Amino acid sequence: MVMKSKKIKSKRVSLKKKYKVIRKVKEHNRKKGKEAKKLRLSGKNKVEKDPGIPNNWPFKEHELKALEARRTKAIEELEQKKAERKERLNE
Repeated sequence: MVMKSKKIKSKRVSLKKKYKVIRKVKEHNRKKGKEAKKLRLSGKNKVEKDPGIPNNWPFKEHELKALEARRTKAIEELEQKKAERKERLNE
């Protein structure tokens, strides 16, 4: 069996590799910036999709009921805040 060397490999990098990496990073960041700018100008926001609850999830029905309750509660709170704002404006 061949023994591995116990010496630590040097972390030196040739300047060609160093500058190549810097250039690639710069190009990548520039590309991402252009993409973000394009999305801002078009006015489209990336919407995250709700993965939902898998069918084999234990207590799925219970979880769905709890989720629905949270949604209705949130909607009611929004309506209450809206009503309070209207009252303040009317005073």
